[in-house]
Amino acid sequence: MNRHGIYPILYAFWGSDGRLDRGAMARQVEYCIDNGAHGIAVLGLVTEVHKMDVNERLHLVEMVGELIAGRVPYAVTVAEPSVSGQVAFARAAAASGADWVILQPPPIKGMSQADLIRFFGTVADAVHIDVAVQNNPVNLDVSLSVEGLVALNASHPNIRILKGEGWSVDIARSIRESGGAFEVFGGHGGIEFPALLSSGGAGLIPAPDFLAPQVAIYNLWRDGREEEAIEIHRRLLPAIVFMSRSVPGMLCYGKRLFARQAGIEIGTEREPSLVPTDFGLAQLDAFEADIRRAVAPAEQRAAE
Repeated sequence: MNRHGIYPILYAFWGSDGRLDRGAMARQVEYCIDNGAHGIAVLGLVTEVHKMDVNERLHLVEMVGELIAGRVPYAVTVAEPSVSGQVAFARAAAASGADWVILQPPPIKGMSQADLIRFFGTVADAVHIDVAVQNNPVNLDVSLSVEGLVALNASHPNIRILKGEGWSVDIARSIRESGGAFEVFGGHGGIEFPALLSSGGAGLIPAPDFLAPQVAIYNLWRDGREEEAIEIHRRLLPAIVFMSRSVPGMLCYGKRLFARQAGIEIGTEREPSLVPTDFGLAQLDAFEADIRRAVAPAEQRAAE
């Protein structure tokens, strides 16, 4: 399978009973598919995995698999702290319709690269679907070098996808020195999206806040219309930077920016959570306008 494009990683929406709101999650899935998502992913930081127990995470994986119903590819992040835990969770994800899983390293500071390669390789060998590894030197305790990634793929060929969230220069080196062994997806909201595409990246796994314009960027780039794609990215960049300042900020304001577009009412939040300020909500008004302009026809953008 050739994986590519925009895989929005879903927010968690909560009902008044404190549980996941299936209706809101269904609306989110439909919005993503209707707006051109090439796939859907779950259980990133914006899905509030740090606020769920394992049973809730498994429930979300099963729910979203049912809601997608095979219409687009489905990717699930696996972050259990042990090999056995990751194997069990990855197999459960596959049973719920996941086409591939994204393995996060265990949160053990000082873990050697050799140990991390063994950890990922043991999990990958125990599952029958393709595997990505999340290499995020910014937010995670441990990460792999380019040499480590190349060695991992050489020994475990079903590890053929990379969620690379470091500097675009390092991601470009990973693509080049692995000989194209990895389909590389970027993160960090797409803050360096054009650079990722220039390096040969396969796509992006962002929050869904900027889904429609980021789908447009990707499609324009594939059509050889790089300048138009870069212009849309420039219009979005202030909003992307705003959302990238912190995870609590993204869960407060990014979720609300997305909910406005998708017609989802945010009621209960799972604590701890930030309370939006009037100033922050005013910024969202400007960002909504930026998104509308970004996806407007080229002729309309040129006239502005």
